[in-house]
Amino acid sequence: MNARALLWMTGVLVLGGGLPRAAAQSEVPDSTRLDVERLPPEALQITRDMYSVGLHLRAELGGQGFIGGVGRISEPGALARIVVGYDLTDWFALAAQLGLAFHATAAPAPPAATAFQVYTLLAQARFQANLSTRAALWVSGDLGAGTVDGDFLQAWGYDDAGDLGLVYGGTIGFDWHLFNPHHSLGLSLGAHQYPGLSDPAGEKTIAVESLAYLKYVF
Repeated sequence: MNARALLWMTGVLVLGGGLPRAAAQSEVPDSTRLDVERLPPEALQITRDMYSVGLHLRAELGGQGFIGGVGRISEPGALARIVVGYDLTDWFALAAQLGLAFHATAAPAPPAATAFQVYTLLAQARFQANLSTRAALWVSGDLGAGTVDGDFLQAWGYDDAGDLGLVYGGTIGFDWHLFNPHHSLGLSLGAHQYPGLSDPAGEKTIAVESLAYLKYVF
């Protein structure tokens, strides 16, 4: 093989190797590919339309204290709730919440100090105002029933404490949505009246609750 033939073969190989590279550089974008680097900036923005809505579950944990009535003979205590709801729109939801609170008595003896539990089952109508993609404020009206276990409070004249009685009030809250479409975190503050826990002189009992929650939308 003479030098001219060798030079010719070398040129063919060099030019041939450059063709795929040039073709790759001039490749036309494929509209069927999901390539993040080729998406316009506005396509990467997160909106509330991406979040799941509908059936949801909230787990709430916090504290509760009473003002007036039974609050004069009891200490603030822990409160836990499970809430099952459904988002009818992005601003309105209906829910049912089951609550359990633990309180110690603080009345002079006798009888001796003890503890009691408060059970509630409330229906909730919730209205929400979306402040941003992730933040929202909400307010709810709550109505249902509650009862106190045992007969401890009857010893201090709260004769209806063990009966199933009316409970009503409202709650305000702040919701912070995670980037996951199913989860959000929140804080809430509520007040509910317990007519059945009025003291012997007729003073009303109002429960004030403060809770943190985790919400999951199915």
